[in-house]
Amino acid sequence: MGKRYQAGSVVPDFDFVTPWDGEKNFYAVGAGKKKVLFFLRYYGCRTTQLEFRDIVAEQGKFYEKNAQVYVVLQSAAETLRSQTKKENVGFEIVCDPEGTLYRLFDIGYLHLGYFLRGIPSGTPPRPKKFEEKLEKRLAQAAELGIVHGAYEGSEQQLPAVFIVGEDQKMIFVHYAEDIIDIPEADDLLKYL
Repeated sequence: MGKRYQAGSVVPDFDFVTPWDGEKNFYAVGAGKKKVLFFLRYYGCRTTQLEFRDIVAEQGKFYEKNAQVYVVLQSAAETLRSQTKKENVGFEIVCDPEGTLYRLFDIGYLHLGYFLRGIPSGTPPRPKKFEEKLEKRLAQAAELGIVHGAYEGSEQQLPAVFIVGEDQKMIFVHYAEDIIDIPEADDLLKYL
C-alpha cells in the first residue's frame, strides 16, 4: 500500500492510461495548473455513473479556476470506450483496473457488512446520513434510466478526492467513509 496523504504531502508523479490516448503523465497533463483528482469506483456502478455525469456537468467551473480534472476508475480502457465518447468528456479519464493508483494513494475498502446491512455480526451498519444519500442517488439513477453495468475491480473500493497544487503538494484530501461520500463541486472549488 501507499501512504495516506494529508494537506502538504508531496504527490509523486505517475503515468496513467486513458481510454483514447494511451499513456500520459500526471504532471505533464495540465502543467502549471492545480489538479483535481477524483477516485471513483468503476464505470458500471450506478452511483459512479451519476458522479461521472456530475463531473461532466461541473467541469467548466474547475477550468475557470485554472484546474485540470482527472477521474480515476477501476474500469479498463475498453469499457470506457464502449460506454462514452471522448468528445463528451472534457477531463482526463484514468483507467486503473489493477488498482495501482488506489494503492499508491492508500484508498481503502468498505467493509462487506455495509452491503449486507450489518451482517456479519459485529459489522456496524451504514450510517444513516450515507444510507439516505445512497437511496436518493439510486432513485435519481433510476429516474435517469441508469442501470448497473459490468462489475470491475473491487466492489468494496471506496472513493477519494484530492486537490494537488502547482507545487505538487496536497491542498485538499478527502478519503471517503462510504461509496457515496464524495464532496460537492462547490465545496471543492473553495480550494482552488
